[in-house]
Amino acid sequence: MSLIRKIVLYPFAILLNFLTSIRNLFFDVGIFKEYTFDYFSIGVGNISMGGTGKSVLVSYLADILNDKYMINILSRGYGRKSKGFQIANKSSNPNYLGDEPFMFYKQNPKVRVGVCNRRREGMQRLIKSSNKNLKNIFILDDVYQHRWVKPSIMILLTEYSKPYFKDYLFPSGNLRESRNSARRADLIIVTKCPSELPIEERKKFISKLNINLNQKVFFTKIKYDGHIFGKSKKLPLKILKKVPFVLVTGIADNTLLVRELKMRGLVFKTINYKDHFTYTKKNINKITSFSDGNLILTTEKDYYKLQDHMNSDLLFYVKINIHFSQEDSKLFKSYILKKGKLN
Repeated sequence: MSLIRKIVLYPFAILLNFLTSIRNLFFDVGIFKEYTFDYFSIGVGNISMGGTGKSVLVSYLADILNDKYMINILSRGYGRKSKGFQIANKSSNPNYLGDEPFMFYKQNPKVRVGVCNRRREGMQRLIKSSNKNLKNIFILDDVYQHRWVKPSIMILLTEYSKPYFKDYLFPSGNLRESRNSARRADLIIVTKCPSELPIEERKKFISKLNINLNQKVFFTKIKYDGHIFGKSKKLPLKILKKVPFVLVTGIADNTLLVRELKMRGLVFKTINYKDHFTYTKKNINKITSFSDGNLILTTEKDYYKLQDHMNSDLLFYVKINIHFSQEDSKLFKSYILKKGKLN
């Protein structure tokens, strides 16, 4: 965004700051009530617009805690066609749940996935329908601004190349609320870090986050699976050096994925749509024509939206994971499990 445009839009950013600050103050002093529940819960969110990697972290949490808890995930279900509270089942689809909640369900059908615009109602309904004989945990996706529910642990994500301390309030920048709001988090996870990040650089970055003494910071990278996955088989990613393909994405930012594939020496064409894109027949025809009978590679959440509308034998997705260092992964899980024992 140009400097002139930032200056022109700055008064609107001031207005947003005033409104969000008053709202947060009302929650802080108890005029607005934050509801807590007698169940262990983890909130995941950000103060920036765009993809910081929330859904990847939610999947990671579900994976590492699956052996200790019955996983329950609550999401807004952005872009879904259904209304009110819904819970995933075998007849669900991306239009019914939203693309990311449906992806969570497909990753592990044993995980209970609910969607609801009103998070407090969603928690109440998800708790009511849960098996009380099991040790339940509730993971709340994209909940940082939804302060009507207060999770046991709040995790804030910020992207290494686009940290909140370098950003400005919307519409001058991409912040949903002021940088000071980051102090509500228990953990701050810096996502999409470079492969090599020296300790001194980490220390400098942490100092700019302006954290308090109780907050912990973890640095993570994006890790791409060595295979691509289709309807009934998986193939090594390196096979794409020999097989022509088209990359189709409907995510907030496909830059890292494109860069990763090119670094592996792959040559391909790209069709990119906006985040949470709903594919129409016209879009499917365009993709099919553009691919010209070649393999189509996409993201996991786009795969589930596309598979029912095209030749799925040629459709594959690349799986993206969040990666902690070995030491940090232990510290991160240990922190969560310790908090869980206190709840």
